[in-house]
Amino acid sequence: MSTQAEQVTELIELVESVPTKELEAVVAGREGGLDGALTLIFELLVSEFNPEKAKGQGGVFQFEIASGEGPKLHYVQVDAGTCRTDKGRHENPDITIGIKFPDMLAMGVGKLPGAKAFLTGKLKLRGSPLMGTKLGEWFDHPED
Repeated sequence: MSTQAEQVTELIELVESVPTKELEAVVAGREGGLDGALTLIFELLVSEFNPEKAKGQGGVFQFEIASGEGPKLHYVQVDAGTCRTDKGRHENPDITIGIKFPDMLAMGVGKLPGAKAFLTGKLKLRGSPLMGTKLGEWFDHPED
């Protein structure tokens, strides 16, 4: 079993080398499939959480990821300086983020900035628009 860093590197290489329209099928055929890739992306996001930037604020980001297998639901919850993720639907999200699987993968590995995804219509927001900006503010995304 490869490490998380090796798995992320593999996903980055796929995002960079596989055409967007084929990306979901390629990932689905890999060990762990779509769910494994999404679990990795959300664990990576949680690892990038910076409690100093959140300054005691909190909220729930609900992700609805469209895929050929049906919607994939994950959420990220920030509360009292901690951050966690889980599969499924949260009962009271502050914002819901709708995105297609290939775009989520590209965004998750840092190849598609969230603002660009939003401005190009690849990312749809429901709920607090201000909360949408917190994903960029509260998390340290590595620069490439």
